[in-house]
Amino acid sequence: MSLINIGLSGMNAANAGLSVTAHNVSNVMTPGYSRQRVGFGAVTGANNSGAGVGVSNVERMADNYLNQQIYRQRGSWGYNAISSQYMQKTETVLNNKSTSISTGLDRFYASLNEASSKPQDIAYRQTIVSESKSMVQRFNNLSTQLDSQEKQVKGQLDASLTDANTLMASIASLNSSIRDVGGNSEAASSLLDARDEAIRQLSSMMDVNPTYHDDGTVTVTMAKGQTLVSGTTASQLSQDHNGELVLKRGDTNLALDDNLGGTIGGLVDYRDNELAGLRRELDVMAYSFATEFNEKHQQGFDLNGEAGKAVFGGVDSVEGAAAKLTLLVDDPKQLAFSSAADEPGNSDNLKGLIELKNAPVDVDKSKLSPEALKNYELTIDKLNGKSIYSNYTGLTGDWAIKTAQLEADTKASEALVKQAQGERDSKSGVNLDEEAASIMTYTQMYQANAQVISTAQQLFDVTLSMFR
Repeated sequence: MSLINIGLSGMNAANAGLSVTAHNVSNVMTPGYSRQRVGFGAVTGANNSGAGVGVSNVERMADNYLNQQIYRQRGSWGYNAISSQYMQKTETVLNNKSTSISTGLDRFYASLNEASSKPQDIAYRQTIVSESKSMVQRFNNLSTQLDSQEKQVKGQLDASLTDANTLMASIASLNSSIRDVGGNSEAASSLLDARDEAIRQLSSMMDVNPTYHDDGTVTVTMAKGQTLVSGTTASQLSQDHNGELVLKRGDTNLALDDNLGGTIGGLVDYRDNELAGLRRELDVMAYSFATEFNEKHQQGFDLNGEAGKAVFGGVDSVEGAAAKLTLLVDDPKQLAFSSAADEPGNSDNLKGLIELKNAPVDVDKSKLSPEALKNYELTIDKLNGKSIYSNYTGLTGDWAIKTAQLEADTKASEALVKQAQGERDSKSGVNLDEEAASIMTYTQMYQANAQVISTAQQLFDVTLSMFR
């Protein structure tokens, strides 16, 4: 009977191997699944004689180090990808002929040049009014486009924070389940895979560092050590009324800086740095364009012999100037091109207006409120001394360089993610060719052990026939 028992142990072991292999094959497309491998051990009986084979363990083929490599690369990739996405959108808007400030300036000053030969001609003057309206619309439209982008960023950031909170809660819940069933047990394999997948998804939203413990739980912290998940407790991410990110853990609220990494970090950085900086530059350009043109225009006289009025409004302050810019003069006769009240054909003041195209930005900071000076001083210092045309051309050029660099960084970080994923899959992923070979091996093992039992039965029958 011992021979039958040995054969039976072999059949049971082969069956266990087939079951695990089938489980691997069925999960070949399951995200985050780690393949399993059956461990066999020889069984000894009395007097150390062989008693067959037993299943010693079912090992989960996972490597936490390789997983951490994926987490690190996905954080960089998430940051670059989302930043590149929004930078490309804005680059398109800045260079679009219908919204480009440089295109508008070319057309606006071209209309002034055309009128210089016949400053009394109403048709030329009407064209200038139309181009003035177009300049207002260009600044307004750009501001509206940036408003729309800010809303998109806020919506995506809110959704990302909700997803991150859900993932953190899931990791904490899985920690509890894994600890309950035993962190290294066969029953924990699917739970460990699910937790690794949750951390993987979270890592694309922000930089995370997992620390594994002997009881099977994991602590997840941010790059600077703030705790996201500890044991069965998860923190909560939210935005305050100023849009600042806050990490809530128990009764404690911790303000977070911009260097979060991942898509969340990319969204915050784009909103607070790139988008806010672009807004300030456009406001300074709109303010400078309108105030300098108004000042020069008010030095001349219109066709009615009256002193020139302000052409553009909404620029009492540099704050929000691009959005608030309006056209105050829509009557072509009120354009003050003459330097003398009784000389309607005089174009001296018009020539001065034309020269403003290449005039340097010169915002008087002493006229700004303390709050405006705080928000705009660095931007004003950056733009002062160069023409609006040069500043806008430089802005679009710098933006294009940043966008191209981010696109390159995104491709590079994506390649690193694939490389890290490939290294992980080489150890933990399911290889169908390998599993097919295992099925053949276990099938042959099962058949051979069945033959052992059959042979044992034949021997037993022969022995019984001797006593008949």
